[in-house]
Amino acid sequence: LLTIISAITLVLLSGCEKGRFLSSINGAPYELLVVADKSMWNTASGKALFGLLEKDRPSMPEKEPYFSTSRCDHADFTSMLKPTRNILIVDINAKKYKHNDIAFSKNRWAKPQSVAKIVAPTQDSLLSLIETRGQEILDYFVQAELDREKEFLYKQSNAQLENMVYEMYNIQIKVPTEITQYKKDPAINALWLSSGANDTRTDLIIYSYPYTNKAQLSLDSLMAKRDTVCRRLIPGPVDGSYMGTETKYDFPVRRDINKNGKYCAQITGLWRVFGKSMMGGPYISHTSIDQLHQQIVTVEGFVYAPQKNKRNLIRKMEAVLQTVQLPSFADDVTVTASK
Repeated sequence: LLTIISAITLVLLSGCEKGRFLSSINGAPYELLVVADKSMWNTASGKALFGLLEKDRPSMPEKEPYFSTSRCDHADFTSMLKPTRNILIVDINAKKYKHNDIAFSKNRWAKPQSVAKIVAPTQDSLLSLIETRGQEILDYFVQAELDREKEFLYKQSNAQLENMVYEMYNIQIKVPTEITQYKKDPAINALWLSSGANDTRTDLIIYSYPYTNKAQLSLDSLMAKRDTVCRRLIPGPVDGSYMGTETKYDFPVRRDINKNGKYCAQITGLWRVFGKSMMGGPYISHTSIDQLHQQIVTVEGFVYAPQKNKRNLIRKMEAVLQTVQLPSFADDVTVTASK
């Protein structure tokens, strides 16, 4: 009987540890806690680590870091801090480790939590790991935040506009509930969705056109198409003004990514209104190929929030783009960015 009771107790405790009774995470999006010995903070490896996490996110009108970091010593990492949403633990110990490594885990002390643990025998070994796998660390925590946003979108979104998008482009997308306005331009097969807010506005642009060759997917071609669509679809606040791509102060960045295992061209950059206007902000676009209909489909999210931080807003639009599902993708597209 005691053995049976002990087994039941073990199962219940195991359920608690695996997240059944875990508390909710603490902190705001893109906040990250680094747990490391204070003696490491000002070393070359420590400066490299915090420099990695706090470096400026590209394609932003003002400087904003990838993460808002805080730090604590291992001795201070108590139950009060353990429910933090993003945690990076650093352990340097020559007796315990012969090689450096990173381990990633979910929901260790709270839910939905993301934790990474770096181990290294020496400071030099830690520095080497940061130099070779730093982007992997950034991508892990960024994707964790995007996944949290997507989870929210799948629970609550604007079904009416989603149906409109599906009818026009045969694609599925989760549209945030604050986006309620739209404008169609059938002549160029383009759709503009907007929250319509004056101070903190989020917008989506969707357009498609026939796919003929891979040259259409070069950075120059995608930028030219974007400017043609935006100039016609999105007028500025004064006569003759229009939306376009900012290239003078910050050139768009192209990145070829896998989306659902298939090719996608991701571009991040800045937009502005040309012609007697100071409006502008960041944008991000995903361009894929609908193989079933031989169409290039671009979905873009952009943000207008003057005098406000924009990192979390544009990341939210990136999460929206990650919900896009086309009926089919081309399997054989490989393009090297021209710039």
